[in-house]
Amino acid sequence: DNMELPDGLIFGIPVVFDTDDEDLQPGTTVLIKDGDRDIATIEFTDKYSPDKPKETLKVYGTSQIEHPGSLMVATQRGKYYMGGKVTGLNRPIRDFPCKTPAEVRAELPAGDVVAFQCRNPVHRAHYELFTRALDAENVEEDGVVLVHPTCGPTQADDIPGDVRYKTYEVLKEETANPKVFWEYLPYSMHMAGPREAIQHMMIRKNYG
Repeated sequence: DNMELPDGLIFGIPVVFDTDDEDLQPGTTVLIKDGDRDIATIEFTDKYSPDKPKETLKVYGTSQIEHPGSLMVATQRGKYYMGGKVTGLNRPIRDFPCKTPAEVRAELPAGDVVAFQCRNPVHRAHYELFTRALDAENVEEDGVVLVHPTCGPTQADDIPGDVRYKTYEVLKEETANPKVFWEYLPYSMHMAGPREAIQHMMIRKNYG
């Protein structure tokens, strides 16, 4: 209800494993695969029937299925949610490079980092916004910009992630700005307003 985990940590949007499998129970360990590639294991500890109208109202601000997030929860997610310990094995192979937070932090210089998040191709106003942000009084002279677009699935009428990635790479080459770093996030936008803003804040803080 208040964007907090039981231990008090802030978390904007629930991350759940949904299923219709009646036989899948706590105490079970499953292997998550992407094609033939082993991605992770999950040791399940919890299984419950979610209150989906309440979930969508709290996360998206509405339970109406006209909202794409509410529609997804209502029509695509299974009747049960499960939780447990996730152990990563391999990264999924994607159409665009996705570095880990540790890898990105290791490449960023010391000093201030201005983060810019978007889900569409960068237009001129975007570029002016994040480059001129470096002139702000509270940004050190050696500050840099991390442009960190989401390249995962968004809405049905959005430009596909792999196409958006190509536009970013072209702009990166054309501008060749040494103070602008480009990395890509395999995240699917939820259109969840303030909660998603908190989620993005946490993600970008992890990336440096």
